[in-house]
Amino acid sequence: MIKLSLTFNLTVLITVISGCTTTLPDDTKDFVDINDISMVLEANKLNLNYSLSNENKEYFISALLKEDYQFDVKFNKNGKKLNSNLLESNLSFFCNSYIEDQRSLLNSRLYTEVDNQEDILVIYSEKFKSRADKLKLEKPNSKFYFLDRKSSHESFAQAVIGFDSSIQRFDDLKRNDKTIAIKHSPREKKDFKKIYFLAEYNIGKSLVPIFRSYLIDTEFYSTIEILLGASSIKELNDFENIIIPVPSYFLNNLSSKIIVKSLKDEINQELIEDLILAESIHQNNFYRKKVKFNSGMASVNKGQCIKRELSMIKVDLNY
Repeated sequence: MIKLSLTFNLTVLITVISGCTTTLPDDTKDFVDINDISMVLEANKLNLNYSLSNENKEYFISALLKEDYQFDVKFNKNGKKLNSNLLESNLSFFCNSYIEDQRSLLNSRLYTEVDNQEDILVIYSEKFKSRADKLKLEKPNSKFYFLDRKSSHESFAQAVIGFDSSIQRFDDLKRNDKTIAIKHSPREKKDFKKIYFLAEYNIGKSLVPIFRSYLIDTEFYSTIEILLGASSIKELNDFENIIIPVPSYFLNNLSSKIIVKSLKDEINQELIEDLILAESIHQNNFYRKKVKFNSGMASVNKGQCIKRELSMIKVDLNY
């Protein structure tokens, strides 16, 4: 029995041998996935050598044991190095990190589908300040709003949208003549078309619903980072209709999981599975035009890095 609680100070060699009958992949599909590769690897051993954090070793072993094929895996300092933050890591054979691909698609879609940079509001927290500063240099005419930790999310949203001045004028009128019954419906200044949130989950789960309550018809955008603190798919309810750059099958994959420790944990596991799938393809010369990775469809060609194809999807728990 192999224990998955791992502390690797020395080189570790794990060999698992499968004795299944070899089956050919299904050629009727227009893409291949891990199931097709597993069939090929039933007869061909996968050899891996990586330098990983202990947490990522656990993901690695879990991914290997999930599939029914032969492998030898070594973990030592001379192996391929992998960033401990898997979202930011350029996995072997991939052109960019998963989050870099998301940012690239999001920026291109946001700033090509509107007439002016001024139509975009960028709202960012302290954690994403360096990212916002970089975006300011690239898109200097967009409007940037920093959310201070001490700020009330409600007051911040009203100030950004312009409700605070409308409410103030209403309060002034009431103080001047308390006998007049005034019906007041504050209106946003609406000199923007889209909002781009650069914020972590704990802030986003409060901030996004507040903005949504005022701006029903405005499109909201973010990367998957704003969702990472969720511990179940039900907790994505606060982000209903926010648009994120992920594979079209992202929500379906997530909802099919019986147990999810956390969204971040699930994505980390899927990225390691993608890495092993890419290794399998290259070691077995199993190149195909379309491969279904967890992090996106992609063409895999010899001598070329893998570029994910992502979609812009709305978070919708009623799909």
